Amino acid sequence: MENVLVVKTSLLGSIAGSRGLITGREAEVMQLAREHGEFMPRPEAEQDPAFKQIIPYVAVVRRGEVFATTRLNKGGEARLHGKMSLGVGGHMNEVDREGDWLMHCLRREIDEEIALDDFGTLTPRGLINDDSNEVGRVHLGFFFTLTTGGSAAVRETEKLEGGFVKIAELASLSERMETWSQIIVPELERLWTAGKL
Repeated sequence: MENVLVVKTSLLGSIAGSRGLITGREAEVMQLAREHGEFMPRPEAEQDPAFKQIIPYVAVVRRGEVFATTRLNKGGEARLHGKMSLGVGGHMNEVDREGDWLMHCLRREIDEEIALDDFGTLTPRGLINDDSNEVGRVHLGFFFTLTTGGSAAVRETEKLEGGFVKIAELASLSERMETWSQIIVPELERLWTAGKL
């Protein structure tokens, strides 16, 4: 059985009560995870809002585009089937708890889900929280952008399909997205407009 990293929701204070992208508190939450994080069976964690699962969530960007995937019916999280995602990532497991374990997990998850010609530059952008639905109530995202100059392709073709879409078109696709992706769209648009993506 898969054990995943969780932090007690009560320790997160105002972060747990917020909805959206929260900036400037990433180091605080990582310290909480290091000092108070625990591993619990994923089926329990998925049903218990007294804990938040810590999830790296990476938007792969390239010259005004972002890599978008759609979760197929064979994917692991049934509550997200058919939804578009602008992030690649996943649960942190006990195997990841060495050295800079967030980065280790993040790289492992990216490599599992997509093939990249050029890993490029990874930049932290904030935390994602959304308690408005069953999935969000039990997860907390660490949002990064990964800037690449090469191509990207889905590895887990039985679970995902995907390709690059223009950041300028994201607003028109928002209704098809999972809530975390909806939350990061304004930040991706802001960064793109500012010439940072």
